[in-house]
Amino acid sequence: MLNKDIFIIAKIFDKQGCLAYRCKTLNEARCLPGTLEALRADGVQIVILDSPDIYSEYEPYNYIEDMKEFIDMVSQMNRVA
Repeated sequence: MLNKDIFIIAKIFDKQGCLAYRCKTLNEARCLPGTLEALRADGVQIVILDSPDIYSEYEPYNYIEDMKEFIDMVSQMNRVA
């Protein structure tokens, strides 16, 4: 378990809103951004945040609870970007 929240954000540049995933373990927080970077297309931004509430430029946040679903949805963003 993590002592503080770490969120991974996926956003298409110049579009409102993003996908957000709260990492459940430190290993997820270490590995997931690299995995997403390897999968992402040009125009998709991957960001690591500790407190999404203070970053209004990414709103609205669409929180995804399941890591596999999050990865699948980011892959879908690649087709739109």
